[in-house]
Amino acid sequence: MSPTQWDLPPELCCRPMAFVALTGLDVTYNAIHRAIWDAFCANRRADRVPISFKVLPGDHEYPKCRTKRTSYEWYIPKGILKTGWMNKHLNLVPALLVLFYELDWDDAVWKEKQSECATKVEIVRTSLQGRNTKVAVVLIQKKTPLPPGEDLVASERAASLCNACDLSGKSLFVLPHTDHLVGYIIRLENAFYEHAQTYYYTEIRRVKSHKEFLNKTTHQLLFVRHQFKIAFFSELKQDTQNSLKYYRTAYSLVHELRTHETNMLEIKTMAGFINYKICRLCFQHNTPLDAIAQFRKHIDLCKKKIGSAELAFEHTAWMSKQFQSFGDLFDEAIKLGLTAIQTQNPGFYYQQAAYYAQERKQQATHLCAHEASVSYPTPDHLETPSGALDFYGQRAWRQGHQSIDPPHMEKEKGGILALQMKEKDVPHSELIIALLSNAVAQFKKYKCPRMKSHLSELLDYVMCDYRTERWWSLLTSILSTALRCSYLMAHVKDYITYSMELVGRASTLREEQKSRIEKNLIKVLMNEVPEAEPDCDQASAKAAQALWSDRMSLAGSNEFTIEVQDYVPFVQCKAKFLSPSFHVDDPVQLHVYLRHRGKCHPQFFHTNKFKT
Repeated sequence: MSPTQWDLPPELCCRPMAFVALTGLDVTYNAIHRAIWDAFCANRRADRVPISFKVLPGDHEYPKCRTKRTSYEWYIPKGILKTGWMNKHLNLVPALLVLFYELDWDDAVWKEKQSECATKVEIVRTSLQGRNTKVAVVLIQKKTPLPPGEDLVASERAASLCNACDLSGKSLFVLPHTDHLVGYIIRLENAFYEHAQTYYYTEIRRVKSHKEFLNKTTHQLLFVRHQFKIAFFSELKQDTQNSLKYYRTAYSLVHELRTHETNMLEIKTMAGFINYKICRLCFQHNTPLDAIAQFRKHIDLCKKKIGSAELAFEHTAWMSKQFQSFGDLFDEAIKLGLTAIQTQNPGFYYQQAAYYAQERKQQATHLCAHEASVSYPTPDHLETPSGALDFYGQRAWRQGHQSIDPPHMEKEKGGILALQMKEKDVPHSELIIALLSNAVAQFKKYKCPRMKSHLSELLDYVMCDYRTERWWSLLTSILSTALRCSYLMAHVKDYITYSMELVGRASTLREEQKSRIEKNLIKVLMNEVPEAEPDCDQASAKAAQALWSDRMSLAGSNEFTIEVQDYVPFVQCKAKFLSPSFHVDDPVQLHVYLRHRGKCHPQFFHTNKFKT
């Protein structure tokens, strides 16, 4: 399923790692350079420092650094967080830029090589355009270096090179290309990591220094923005304890913002982002109860922040995504070793996400039911010149607008209409089914039969839509899931009902699959235990067999009434009079035709003195 506006951005969900750019390496045509690059990026074990490496050309252009602001006196922020900011610091602006250069201490043309290296360093510094990124040089050498202090020529030339390149001694490294390359690389990246730590520490101090210039009247958005940035830089620095502290502060500040209809979505979006970060870090710190408490607080604070009544489906979509994302985090934590229990497992969050997805569908059906004559607005108010929003959670047609009233009512109406018409194309039923399936899987995993049974009832809700809209392949898929659920819980009536529909004309199952289901159906009708459904794990199937044995032993002469008018039956019926007209009190003859799985069986019924 393609990403939607409610999906969390990947740069928010990933683990932030220090970004180090490597330049001067020709990994395509130089075998030594390729071996160095492979040693950096191949088979990175968990015990190696968390760094994201990229090889870039020496003249690569990095994002321009804006002029440093000296005063905030007349500055009015246009939003909370720019959409490109996280990606910029994860993938575009390096904490450290490392220049690799082939140069031995005893090189015959040392002076010329030193001058060339200094020029390359200057080009790199110019390309960084005033950023605080650290610069380091690694000399690729053929020989293994002597112990420190024993090679006087090396010491002298290292000092000369540092002076020519304007580097500190801690920023010049030697990499001998020997049999112990990986060992040298690990030592190098540990040193790189220390430089990156210093860079992020400097960035944190830089952001903190703005605080004294802000006031709480016009700069409320900046207080949130700066706390988020400090927290994110702390994550890049791997200081997760301080990161959690700053995210908590940012979360409190975002709920202190004055809310109105025009900024409600932006506030909820940022609250959702920060909540995700807090919960993720709590799970990472092995404090799941803190994560659960934070999430409950988040839902309590946001569930009534609906926004525009005409776009109420957006709120339920957002709420659904909050529960789904927390369920994903919970599930990920369990895979990493956290213990879940019956009363607290990811299934409850997927279930709630499904409820909100159902409510979203109902709201969309009501709010997006436009006349056939209503067409998508032109120009498209959801388009932006860059193809993306400037700030998270803002409207495309009024970006940067922070006042209470919309600036252009016609644009506002056009934007709302465009969103409503886009919502009509959302595959709501697919979203609901995916969430319900996740929930059922979790409840099955943690042995919650009542919850699993309850969710199975919700499958019926989805089936109604598929029957009405004649989506036979989807109906078959969900019927198969429902049949499996009813088998595992030994629900006899449901099992019979789903079996009857799956062997019918609407089912897209193969003939051999229908035959298998039909045989099982006959077994149940004969008070015998059916065979296990496919894709049931062995333990669950064994437990189900015991349940069925109990049901069958107590069945006696049970009778079930199946309301076939609500289903696509496996038997088709039609009647035909044998004459176009009859006289009063004359016997009437008619034929009744029954069709079952493509075979037609005529049955003859006679009536006497049929009154007309």
